Amino acid sequence: MNDNLIYLSDALHEMQNERGCAVLFTSSQGKIFEKELHGSFEKSIATTNKIRQELKKWHNSNIFDDEFLHKIEFVLDNSDVVNDRRKRIFNLEFTATEIINGYSHQVISPLMDVIVMAALFNKKNDPAKVSAFSYFLQLKEKFGRERALGVRGLITNSFNDREFIDRFNFLLSEQKSFKRTFLAMADEKQKKIYETIMRGHAIDKITHVHNGLKRGEKNAFLNINAVEWFELTTDQMGLMKKVEEKLMENLLKSDIPENVQSQPSIISTSRNLEGITTEQRNFIEDLPFFINLPEDITSGLLQFAQVREYKKGKLLFLEGEVSTRLYIILSGWVKLFKGTSNGDETVLQMLTGGDMIAESAVFLNANYHVSAQIAKNSIILTLPAPIIREKIKEHNALALRVLEGISKHSHNLIQEFENIRLKPATERVGWFLLKLLLEQGKVPDLIELPYDKSLIASYLDMKPETFSRTLKRFKDRGFEINKNSVIIPEIGALCGFCDHDLASGCHKHGTPECPNPDCSRDGIIDF
Repeated sequence: MNDNLIYLSDALHEMQNERGCAVLFTSSQGKIFEKELHGSFEKSIATTNKIRQELKKWHNSNIFDDEFLHKIEFVLDNSDVVNDRRKRIFNLEFTATEIINGYSHQVISPLMDVIVMAALFNKKNDPAKVSAFSYFLQLKEKFGRERALGVRGLITNSFNDREFIDRFNFLLSEQKSFKRTFLAMADEKQKKIYETIMRGHAIDKITHVHNGLKRGEKNAFLNINAVEWFELTTDQMGLMKKVEEKLMENLLKSDIPENVQSQPSIISTSRNLEGITTEQRNFIEDLPFFINLPEDITSGLLQFAQVREYKKGKLLFLEGEVSTRLYIILSGWVKLFKGTSNGDETVLQMLTGGDMIAESAVFLNANYHVSAQIAKNSIILTLPAPIIREKIKEHNALALRVLEGISKHSHNLIQEFENIRLKPATERVGWFLLKLLLEQGKVPDLIELPYDKSLIASYLDMKPETFSRTLKRFKDRGFEINKNSVIIPEIGALCGFCDHDLASGCHKHGTPECPNPDCSRDGIIDF
């Protein structure tokens, strides 16, 4: 049993309930739910106080690291901020929207993060189950937001407003997406837990309302007032809490077959970061897949995104696995490879910042056709595959980007095959060094080798000793070969290895300064 998770889970549930009560009280201008709001405050405070007591024990144990304990303290500090604002809620100093956003972003979202982190610290837990559990928490939170938003809409008659209905329907579409993702990642026992518990009058009634909204019925909420909606959705959240507790009990590895435990998982090989920074957001929006997309599409995708740091050597996925996520490299290097019948591997591509990883499998809802491994410490943004596929169906602009992406990916594969498989060793190495020089562009005569020379040799489809002999040829012609870098003897020393694809990334191409305007191979004869 994951005892440490119980205190965090209870705090999360009570904070979600408090948010709903506060919205109902505020939206009614304090006319109803004052007593219930006081009760919810007391329960929330009790759960956070329990975490404070446990935190003292956690500090004196080796269960959690400093980063996790700092995160817990951050959540408790935010809870104190909420506590300071409770009197102001009674004084009606906040709008319903401010209350929803304040609770959701300041306390509830960080709490969900630490619950997943706590689950990962328990080495007895199966990372694949934790991954599914994390999506369940996101789904439960969307149900909690539905309670709060629905209450506000019913009291203020906002369901007569098209903009509000669109917002509510978007929330329901998010629920649907997270439910699909959870069920796609869950094992059979986790699915059974969910399907067995999530039944009854409240579920049937809420589903009936959802179906009415989907059909565009103006009377979808007929004969349901705000308090009744709160009670229905609170019953639903109660069932979700039961599912949450059962899923926590089911996280242990002993519940799964041995062969399933051995499969790699993204969560088990990575570290969560604090979220998408402004710099990362700007980088992402300039990528070919996102550039000039309407803001609502970009934001609609990135709200489901996760940014993680991956250490060198970690597997992202293996060939044949179900494509559950789209990976976009923000920094670092990733190796795509296939295993051979004799146990060796063939490196197919080396990908770096701005590249998508095996995106065609995600777009086409297919299994991964290659394996992916971190070649150099990387920061990677991931998006759930079901959500990507759903957004593609909804937006033609995104569908066109997918076609462009698959086309570009196919072109790059052909180009790399020509340069790596069909040329002599010297031309392969020269092309590779020039490619790095143009991509890096920091110092005009310095090339940083981004990963191990043995991996470079494998990528260039040659044995390590062949790569070493080829580097010696470059050294004999004035190149300075170091462990992690190469210094070229003069600015144009590699221009003879240029081709038209590389030329498109060179600022001298098409100008009088270009020493090889035709991208001919004449300049490499001496090698």
